Amino acid sequence: MNRHKLLLFLLLFACVGITNAQTIRLLNMNVRMSGQMVGYNVTPFANYIKPYDPDFVTLQEVDFRTERNGRKDFTNELAAELGYFSAFGYAIEYQQGEYGVAILSKYPIEKIANNRLTGNPAEMKESRTVLYVDVIEPESKQKLRIAVTHLDHSTDGVRSAMVQQLNGVVGAAHPVLLAGDFNAHPTESAITTGMSSWQRICNNFATFPASAPKSKIDYIFGKPAGRWNVVTFEVLTNTASFTDHCAMLTEVQLSE
Repeated sequence: MNRHKLLLFLLLFACVGITNAQTIRLLNMNVRMSGQMVGYNVTPFANYIKPYDPDFVTLQEVDFRTERNGRKDFTNELAAELGYFSAFGYAIEYQQGEYGVAILSKYPIEKIANNRLTGNPAEMKESRTVLYVDVIEPESKQKLRIAVTHLDHSTDGVRSAMVQQLNGVVGAAHPVLLAGDFNAHPTESAITTGMSSWQRICNNFATFPASAPKSKIDYIFGKPAGRWNVVTFEVLTNTASFTDHCAMLTEVQLSE
């Protein structure tokens, strides 16, 4: 094969690889005590999410039938308004109900796994969890794992222990997107060491508080590292009317 034919072949191969890569849109949001700022009503969240048309939504600070939210199932109510599938991950018992994280998916969910995360009891404020779901991306038929967590706000040591456990349970059997409120700044060891095997999808723009962001504590990561092409990433600062965190929106492609 001469040089001109070789270059043409490589160009065609590259174009095929780009064409076949699936595009995934993920939106992450801490919903502030399951909608405490809007009377525990899911509708403002549904109205906010719909225009972005994400494939997946990862949520933190989600209530399930607590006293404060009027015994509502926030996850399923929001999923019903959006027409999505859903999974809730219990972290702790709270006010006669449960408190944790959730995932909404456009696509049917094949597997749900919820795994408790703990740390030094003398330092830890609350046990937390990492929730993941496995889905089949309909165009590529690729199995994906979508995960969400909300780490404890106590110490870097506790968060580092939780991240170590998270890495063990999420694994790398399938390509993974992980999002959540890590309660950790980018220079803390929970991020620099604990998440070093992950590809950073997000930037270091501040995400908290939503009204005037000053701290970077919310993140999106991917595995395997190096296989995620970040088409777009944005910290959304238009959330202050219903939550105290900025949302994050990304569009990524998984390379072959």
